[in-house]
This record gives sequence, C-alpha cells and structure tokens, in this order.
Amino acid sequence: MSPAIDTPPPGGLTPGRRTLLLTILIFLAPVLVGGSLYIFGWRPTKMANHGELIQPPKALAFEELAGEVRTRTAGKWLLLIAGDGPCEKDCTVLAEQSRAIQVSLNRDMGRLARIVLTAAPTPALLDLQTRQPDLMVVAPPASWHPALQAGSRHRFYVVDPAGNLMMQYAPEAEAKGVRADLERLLKHSWIG
Repeated sequence: MSPAIDTPPPGGLTPGRRTLLLTILIFLAPVLVGGSLYIFGWRPTKMANHGELIQPPKALAFEELAGEVRTRTAGKWLLLIAGDGPCEKDCTVLAEQSRAIQVSLNRDMGRLARIVLTAAPTPALLDLQTRQPDLMVVAPPASWHPALQAGSRHRFYVVDPAGNLMMQYAPEAEAKGVRADLERLLKHSWIG
C-alpha cells in the first residue's frame, strides 16, 4: 500500500498553514492598527495629565533672577505660582498647597523648588515665607510676562530643570492633580 499524501483541501490551505497565518495575523494586528492610527493623526480626547502642556515649551531667562534664587533653583524642577495682581488670599492658599505637594513627593521633594512670583507680597505671604524658608518670593522678571500670560487669578506653572515653562494649570486646579503630574514627571525625568 502506498503512503497517504497530504493533499490540500479544496480551499487550498492545510490546517498547519492556516494556524501559521492566524498566528502571524495575531502578532501583526496591533502593529497595523497602531500604525494606521498614527498615520491618520488620531489622538485620544482625554490626556492623562491634569494640567495643560505648553507646546512648544517656552524658555525663561533665568539670568534675570537674583543670584541666590538662581543658585537655589539650579537643576531643579520649579513649581511657580504667578498672577498679574498682588498675592492675596487665593495666592497664599496656593503657596500653602505647593508645600503640601512638595512634601507629598516624599523622597523626590528635594528635586522641586517653589517660587511665588509677585511684585507686591502681602503680609500673609511674607509670614508664610518665614514659616517655610524654602518658599521663594520673587518679583517676576519683565521678560517672563509674555511667556506666563498669567491673568488676574494666580495659578500653578511647572518649569523643567533646563528653564523651560512646560505646563500650566487652571486657577481652580486641584493640588492632587498637580501632584500626580509632578510625580509622573519626576519618575520619568532624566534631568533634575
């Protein structure tokens, strides 16, 4: 008797070839879907960050800061609090929240410096600064105004260690959202 020859079924594919093609398709499908989404410009409607990314980041002229402030902020991420008006109650509340944010970063808290930019510090802010000596109260350099576009209400801004303004928050942003963004930035950052 002659051995049985594996002849392809009438459709043309043997079960082994069908399994091979199915396996290849399973591994290629995510690449094809991801590539097509990228090519056609799809972006998710909701981003993971709580603040607004500034695209492209705006460079701030750090040479305009006072020497001590420049030294204390060198190589650190900055959490700025800025607004066009004097630093009243809402600004002081943000300054207190910034300390809570910094402390909650735990072992990374030394990688973050806090600055309140105001030309008119109030007695409440100066009292807070005496209780929290790492809080810097600085008059905003003139060249920073166009980059910040702060508005009348004070808000948080994030500056990377290279001196680029890269994220801003709405005046009513929650501190836990700012903290979550900073935690993610510090975790994945190779600088600062």
